[in-house]
Amino acid sequence: MNLNIHFRCPCCHGSQYRTSVFDVSEKNPFGAKCIFCKTNMVFNETATVRGRDRAPSVAV
Repeated sequence: MNLNIHFRCPCCHGSQYRTSVFDVSEKNPFGAKCIFCKTNMVFNETATVRGRDRAPSVAV
């Protein structure tokens, strides 16, 4: 099973992050921090919604 979780930095809007067990907290359950400004990452709902809206491709 492959989990596609997309994070976005609320401060600089970057999408590159690192995870650490030392950064896990109630507000940051995955321990994801932005590699540029060290802010806790938030879920990028637009990426998950966009992925669900796509119709499956059908080969004809």
